[in-house]
Amino acid sequence: MVMLTVIPACEEKPKNTLAEYGDSMINAYQKGKQAGEDGNLDAVRKAIQTYHAAHDTYPLNIEEVKPLINSELDFSKYDYHPQSGTVSLKVN
Repeated sequence: MVMLTVIPACEEKPKNTLAEYGDSMINAYQKGKQAGEDGNLDAVRKAIQTYHAAHDTYPLNIEEVKPLINSELDFSKYDYHPQSGTVSLKVN
């Protein structure tokens, strides 16, 4: 009976804690990056709505809302539709 409990234990591979830590760090970085992108997208959407409220029309291009945002954003990351005022992240 003792041998049966020892044999399965021998088949288990040892954990690679360094690899697990690295995977965890990469995952946390990617989640943080995505959260930042989501926050920036929300800021752009709010700026477009603010522009619309002030001008009763949507901006012709997304660059027109740049003065309403207090940070330097890369507007090339976004798809903007001036007819509807919708904006989304471009899919890579």
